[in-house]
Amino acid sequence: VVGTCSGGNTMGSMVSGIGMTPRMKLLLGVGFCGSFTTFSTYSVDLVNMMGRGEMGKACSYLMVNNMGGVVAAAAGMMVVKKIMKM
Repeated sequence: VVGTCSGGNTMGSMVSGIGMTPRMKLLLGVGFCGSFTTFSTYSVDLVNMMGRGEMGKACSYLMVNNMGGVVAAAAGMMVVKKIMKM
């Protein structure tokens, strides 16, 4: 979730018009945030829980990560927008 918030901050910065070069956008968006929020680890954890028959835990993990990620991304973008208005 923290990585998604960082991604939201990065996207918010890009949208807000902070003077970033295309290379800097790639470095932050794909490089830093991409390596920080490795989706494959999440997927393996989820599949392992399901394989152990922990369906309730797997469903909770799925919902909390997906909803939490969306909320964190939105929050990160809002923070950048508020900072840019100061």
